[in-house]
Amino acid sequence: MLFKKESKAPESIKNLGLNTWYSSLDDKNRMKLSRYIESADVSSKLSFFMSITSKALEDDNPRFAVFMCQQAYELLDLTDYEMFKVNELIIDAYIGDLKYEDAKAACNANLELYPKIKEEFLKDNNGVLPKKINFRNRYIDIIIGIDSAYDLGFEMLDKYNQMGLLDDEELEYRRNSLRTHRLQKLFDSVYTYRPVGEDH
Repeated sequence: MLFKKESKAPESIKNLGLNTWYSSLDDKNRMKLSRYIESADVSSKLSFFMSITSKALEDDNPRFAVFMCQQAYELLDLTDYEMFKVNELIIDAYIGDLKYEDAKAACNANLELYPKIKEEFLKDNNGVLPKKINFRNRYIDIIIGIDSAYDLGFEMLDKYNQMGLLDDEELEYRRNSLRTHRLQKLFDSVYTYRPVGEDH
């Protein structure tokens, strides 16, 4: 006996009005979704997508996390702040999937959004900046750890300070860390140097 795929949608999916979306998923993505759906936040469509994304990241499944964020972009009419929050998640997902250029693009998108959503962001964090701000922290991680773009790193730290994303004390700490990292990399390159033509 044949059943419509839509009839297989979990109750939480039906309650959110995501039946059509669920029916459009291929078997592979539906199976991945089933791993997280029981503990998902179903208070809203956005909460649903964000909670599934977070659980996929915790489960070291970044590619599915990217997929869920992309679905949120396509299906939901996101406000600037909602877009900012989804972007923060997809940054980690892209990095986990080794898509560093995509991650940098998402970081830059949130850098542009930040002045618009700053008040909401601070309100959600009891008026103080949290330690984890992906578009700030992860961008530095990539341009230093992957691109070795130290000059850009110093430039971005100054920019974050000017935008109120780093206080003066944190700025100096991070600048010192970058200086140390650059020196260490220089030393490492000296000690691993081999003359041209030497056998490896």
